[in-house]
Formats: sequence, structure tokens, C-alpha cells
Amino acid sequence: MKVALVLDGIGAGGIERVAIQYAKMFIDLGYEVDIYNLKPKANGLEKEFPEACKFYYKKVSDYLLPDRYMLLVKRWRWGKYVYPVVYLGTLLAMYAYRLTMKKRKKYDIGIAFSGHFRDLSFVAYNFILSEKKMCWLHGSLMSYLILSSTFGDLYRKIKNLCTLSTDNEIAAMDANRFLNGLNINKIYNPISYQKKELDIQVVNDNKNTYGEYLLMIGRFDQDKDQKTVIYAMKDLVENYGIQENLVLIGEGSTLEECKKLVKKLSLEERVFFTGVRYDVQNYYATAKLFIHSSKLEGLPTVLLEAMKYGLPIVATNSKPGVPEILKNSEYGEICEVGDASGMAKSIYDMLSDEEKMRMYREKGTERLRDFEYENIKKQLEKIIGHLQ
Repeated sequence: MKVALVLDGIGAGGIERVAIQYAKMFIDLGYEVDIYNLKPKANGLEKEFPEACKFYYKKVSDYLLPDRYMLLVKRWRWGKYVYPVVYLGTLLAMYAYRLTMKKRKKYDIGIAFSGHFRDLSFVAYNFILSEKKMCWLHGSLMSYLILSSTFGDLYRKIKNLCTLSTDNEIAAMDANRFLNGLNINKIYNPISYQKKELDIQVVNDNKNTYGEYLLMIGRFDQDKDQKTVIYAMKDLVENYGIQENLVLIGEGSTLEECKKLVKKLSLEERVFFTGVRYDVQNYYATAKLFIHSSKLEGLPTVLLEAMKYGLPIVATNSKPGVPEILKNSEYGEICEVGDASGMAKSIYDMLSDEEKMRMYREKGTERLRDFEYENIKKQLEKIIGHLQ
């Protein structure tokens, strides 16, 4: 039995880390696993996959993805007239490109795991030959359909969907009746209780360099909204007098803007940027509190990793993922998206209440059981048994 796991790049993001766990899981279930990387230059986490996985590299241009051109209709008035012609032309170009590929491999299951137009199209349009097809939605069905209705066309071709949240799913199906008949299953991202080995030298360096610190991990872009955390840090320093520093791990399009903001707010000695780190365990292990500031989120693996290392959490109410995990502040403090002052108050209240921090450490460990690897493996096996 063979599985193809198709990814729109294997950089340092949360989706890729979840894919590593599922690759292990399919191998445990007796499958041979091939990994298709559609952005060959984004390969930072490849070495984390099981050695039994084979890697294939297929570069597919954005311009060859017909469904993405629905954005023309959304953005410009004339788009609705141009779209049919562009769609048909791109579709023919994509099929022509497919003909230039070497013999397509055959699989029992082909999985579009990133949930982006590129990997969804790769599976839906048979760049690999799969007896059954699946795709992962790293969020709710509604959130993807709001981004673009053409996601629905790709889902119809794939038929079997795994979602992380059922938030507004009934409303989404009612508004898109052409999707009736999809096989939709909710399944959480798996998390292993096993912690990676710490590098004592890095741990000690972190303590010496940053002292006690708050931690956020994530790519730098508008959706992750690190600026709100930085403004909250300014509030915490000036109005609450905290001694803890802030460490931000990641890279991305808004990194330079955030560095300029830190300088503008005179926080250079309190906020630290590390760039991408593949040894995040050394930072979880030495942090005091974990911060998450996204505007929109699927099911953020970083929250689960923070819980694993015993970190209390303050996070924005980024739907559907954060409320799905933290459950109305039962397992971590939730504040409003984009509200720096509210985040600052939540962080201060947490730092100044040791009993609350102890409670959230214990509750985090309790919550992790719902994401435990063996439980998710049983659910996955059941889902596979009922694929259309």
C-alpha cells in the first residue's frame, strides 16, 4: 500500500511539522510513503521526516493553476468576463505541462496536505495517479470557501476532506449545496509526548542572553501579526514594569517592519529576533510564557508544543484554531485579535499570578491527551477505511 503526501514546500512552518507526524503515522499503519515537494527550494525540514520516506521534486508554477484565477472575479469588475477564457487557457496549459512529465506514479492514496491551490491542483488534476484522494484543511471549511469559492471545485474532485474544525460547517454546506456528498472528517493534528533532546549549551546561552522571556514562534507576515505583540511589550514595559524580555522566532515578509517598529519604540534591549530556528525545543524549555497573536489560524501546532514543554499561553482569539484548542480560556488565556493593550493586561495578569500559571501548566498537559499520537492514529485508520 502506497501513499503520496503532497506539500507546497517543506520550509519551517506548522503545516510541515504536522506532515512529519502524519508521515510517521502512515508508516506505522504499514504504508510506503512518498513525499512530493512542489517548492523544491523550501526544504528546511526534509531531514525531520522518517528515513523510509522517498522525496520527489515537482515545480508547478502558480500561473498553471486554473482555479486561482477566480481572484480576478473578486478583485476587478471585468474579471467575470475574462475568467472563463483564462481558466480554459490555463487548464489546457496545465494538461500540456502534465504531458511533459515522466511516467506518473500510482498510489493507493494521494493526499494534498498543505491545502493550498498548488498541492490541491496537483492531486485533483492527477499529476499523480491515486485510487483514492484526500486533502487536509488546516482550518474550517467555511474559512477556505471565504478565501475563494474555487477551493470547493477542487474539493469536489478530491471528495475526501480532513478538517481541523467544524466551525460554521453547516452554514458553509448550506451556502454551497454543490458540495453535498463530500466525505468530511474532523481530525486533530497529532502531537508526540516525546520531547526532543536539549542542547545544554544553547539552553545556557538562551538564559544568559535573554534572561526570563516571553516567546512567540511563527513566520513574519500580516496574518501572524507580531506587531501587536511588540506594541503589547511596549505597554508591559512602560505601564506594568515587567522585567521579562520578548523573543521572536521566525522569518518572513514583515520581519524588517517589525525590527523598525522595535527600534521606533526603543525596545532594542527588550525584544530579540532569532530568525528561523530548527531547535525550537531549546527555546520552549527556557521560556516563561508563550504568546500567539495571529488574526486567523487553523490549528496552531505551536500552542500544542508550548503545552508539551509546560508553558502557560496567552493567545489572540484567532479562529477557528485558537478557541478550538484553548476552549474559552479553559486551557490558556484568550484576548482579542489586534488588541495590544488587552494582550498586555492578560500577560501581566498571568505573570503576576503564580497559581494561575501553575494551573495552566497542568491544564495544558491535560489538553494534550486529545491530540495524542496513538489516539489520532486510530482515528486516521478509521477515516482511511471509509474513503470514497
